[in-house]
Amino acid sequence: MKLHVLGSNSLGNCYILETESEALIIEAGVRMANVKKALKWQIRKVVGAVITHEHNDHSGYVAEMVASGIRVLALEEVFRSHDLLGKAFTLPIVPNKGYKIGNFKILAFLVTHDVPCVGYIITHQDMGKLLFITDTVTLDYSIPGLNHIMIEANYADDIVEKRIEAGLMPISMRPRLLNSHMEISQTKAILAENDLSQVDNIVLIHLSDGNSDEKRFVREIRELTGKPVYAADAGMTIELSKEPY
Repeated sequence: MKLHVLGSNSLGNCYILETESEALIIEAGVRMANVKKALKWQIRKVVGAVITHEHNDHSGYVAEMVASGIRVLALEEVFRSHDLLGKAFTLPIVPNKGYKIGNFKILAFLVTHDVPCVGYIITHQDMGKLLFITDTVTLDYSIPGLNHIMIEANYADDIVEKRIEAGLMPISMRPRLLNSHMEISQTKAILAENDLSQVDNIVLIHLSDGNSDEKRFVREIRELTGKPVYAADAGMTIELSKEPY
C-alpha cells in the first residue's frame, strides 16, 4: 500500500491510499486534477473518498469528486454545506457504523472540533489498520491493533506564545487553536496512551505553517515512540505494510 500526500495544511488537505488495483481518497481539499496526476491518470482505481468535516481545506473540492463519479462518504453537514445533500455519489455517514468501499473497511468516530468532525479507522488487507485523526483537540478512545497512525500535530504552545509576544500572531486567534486543533503535547499524550507494539509508521499531519516546527515535532515523536515518524508534505509517498518494519 502506498500513501500519497497531496496536501496537509490550511491551504488544502488530501491523501490517497493506493494498491495495485484500487485507491481510497482521504479529504477533498485539493483539485481533482491533482488527484488524477498523483494516480498517473488511473482514476478508475478510485473506489471512493472519505472526508472528516466541512471546512474548505478538507472538503472544498468535494463537488469535483462527485462530478467525477467518485462515491464520497462524509457527515451530512459536509454535503449540506456544499449543496450536495441527496445527490448521486454522496453517502452521509453515521458515526460508529462500519462501511466497506472496495476492500477498504471504514469506521468513523466523532472528534472535538468547532464544527461536526470525525476521525477514521481504515482497514485493508495490504496495510492492516490505520488511524486517521485531524482537526481535533484530543482523542477520547484507545484503539487496539493499530499498524499505522496519521495524527494531527498542528502547533506548539511555546511557539504560539513567542509569535504573539513578537506581534506576529493576534492573541484573538489563540482560543480557536485551543478549541479546534491538536497541540504537540496532546499528540504525544495520545500516542503514549495507545498500544504501539504493532505500529509501523506514524505520520504527523496538518502542521501549522507558522505555529509548528516540523523537525522538532518529528524528533520528539520519534524519541517518544521509537517508531519511524514522518511529517506529511505535499508530494511525499510512504509505503504502508501490514508487517512491522
